Amino acid sequence: MSSADITAIRNTVEPVVSTAGLYLEDLELEAKGAQRTLRVVLDLPDGTEALNLDRLAEVSRNISAALDEHDPVPGPPYELEVSTPGATRELETPRHWKRNVGHLVRVRPTEGERFTARLLEAHDDHAVLQRWHQPKKGMPIKYLEPERLDYQNVRGARVEVEI
Repeated sequence: MSSADITAIRNTVEPVVSTAGLYLEDLELEAKGAQRTLRVVLDLPDGTEALNLDRLAEVSRNISAALDEHDPVPGPPYELEVSTPGATRELETPRHWKRNVGHLVRVRPTEGERFTARLLEAHDDHAVLQRWHQPKKGMPIKYLEPERLDYQNVRGARVEVEI
């Protein structure tokens, strides 16, 4: 699929998403044999709330109607899949970090070992995290001082699911 085709699809989908007050996180047309899937990933533009499933379903219907009306996807039929980034999303942009304040994150720094910490704050160029230490099993957890982590010093980060 050409970049012009993806641009045409994006130009059809983006106004629907924007009108719904959502953010278009990703858009991809994947082909596996004869099966084609148009994946649209949506998120709230800001805040830390989760995207309501009823709202997601409504926007999905509106996206489907716009795609049917404008028909920007060339070739054989495809399946439309509209979803959210999920609970364990990769943190790749400052917006991703800001959307996950309060959650646990697993960080792979450019130097040093991986660690898990609570995301306390997220800014345009850095986050503030709080790690903890448990000296021995059964001993109380000791929370360490919050620390600044510049995004440029992060090789990878992902939200951790809390049980």
